[in-house]
Amino acid sequence: MNDPEAIDDLLADLPNLATTEEIAEMMRVKPQTVLKWTKENGLKSITVGSRIRRFRKKDLRSFFLNSDEITDAGKPADGEANDDN
Repeated sequence: MNDPEAIDDLLADLPNLATTEEIAEMMRVKPQTVLKWTKENGLKSITVGSRIRRFRKKDLRSFFLNSDEITDAGKPADGEANDDN
């Protein structure tokens, strides 16, 4: 599990509903990487239509807290349970 205080500091200036681009900029990754986290690693999002996607801060916090346990296959490492559901 990642450090909760570090995650809270990371998310402090992010709006409660963040865009894909805002998250990508914060994490210094491409927007496609954020979408991959959604499709393959269980990052929850809210979608409206086919092109509008928003991420709740609480869902991002949960995802980042447990993201160090995600393997390349998108499942928790070593058979550990993923607590963000």
